[in-house]
Amino acid sequence: MKEKFFSSWSGGKDSYLSLLKAKEEGLDIQYLLNFFGEEARSMSHGLTEEILKRQAEALGIPLIMQQVSWGSYQMGFVRVVSKLKEKGITGGVFGDINIVEHREWIEKMCGKLGLTACLPLWDMAEEDVLAELLKRKARLLIVSLDKKLLSREWLGKEIDQKFLSVCREAGITLCGERGEYHTLAIGGPLFRKTLEFVNKGSYEKEGKLFLEF
Repeated sequence: MKEKFFSSWSGGKDSYLSLLKAKEEGLDIQYLLNFFGEEARSMSHGLTEEILKRQAEALGIPLIMQQVSWGSYQMGFVRVVSKLKEKGITGGVFGDINIVEHREWIEKMCGKLGLTACLPLWDMAEEDVLAELLKRKARLLIVSLDKKLLSREWLGKEIDQKFLSVCREAGITLCGERGEYHTLAIGGPLFRKTLEFVNKGSYEKEGKLFLEF
């Protein structure tokens, strides 16, 4: 029988490209799985449930959300993935690129739960990740950034070559793997329609700026 997978889902560029690659490899993606925090926003990206639901609808893949804190993340992962196993899920797709401790955690947890771990982007050069996304005409909205590293003016704009040049000049990893910035995929391959948004300003939390939209 064909294996059935969930895709670990932040809503951003890395999880989007890993989803694209997984589907092109023939994986049967049944669900998008997102974890959100105590403030009813997704971890790291600060996205509301409504935004993520609209994105999942545009992609045509059911979204499952699990509330956790950073302290209870592992327990929440086990809880929700165990339920997915009962639905016939046999593996997970993850968008990690080069942070070894992240891969080790994924493989440890999937091993304990008897799941196949698939990391389609692993060991890609970050420049290649962005180049492939832009070549595929992915539309990637910048929804959060570290204000010490990037100018506020980029919040609410889409990733382009100029933004990548700014990252290089600032010495920032191009994919923002250490949290320098986060994105929301709003259009491109797999999307049935491009998401439209209204910029309503920003809010700040722990030195990071988040888009209100």
